[in-house]
Amino acid sequence: MPTGARPVPATHWATFAHDAASVPRARHVVRSVLDGAGLDEMATAEIEIVLSEIVGNAVRHARPLGDGEIHVQCEVIPTAQPHVEISVTDGGSPGRSVARRTAGESDTGGRGLFIVDGLADEWGVVENLDDLSRTVWASFGGPTRHHPH
Repeated sequence: MPTGARPVPATHWATFAHDAASVPRARHVVRSVLDGAGLDEMATAEIEIVLSEIVGNAVRHARPLGDGEIHVQCEVIPTAQPHVEISVTDGGSPGRSVARRTAGESDTGGRGLFIVDGLADEWGVVENLDDLSRTVWASFGGPTRHHPH
């Protein structure tokens, strides 16, 4: 590589059905992308956990995209400390925002975005008003490079 040149990010896209079976499928695809990225096992596991939460929320709380599916993206920016960004795009859920909520001790749900917040360096939501889609993204290995704060 020429002096001063930067490694090219590797971006991987996958499309999944809008159903719960897509959670482990998405994890498997992202795991295969991350296996060659130079991350330690703990970092890879944390990214998988966050991805599971975001895909699970898309299936439980949002509509599918117009094609009946959800889209998952994983981008690996190869630097001294690899930087990874994942995102999940769904059909949104009009009138409902993506926000952490407080779960009671006996609640069986409501902790997912606290997990995302605790494991990701940054995360956020991008609403696309043109097609009513919503993208939830998370960044690992440093601040985001592509998403608004």
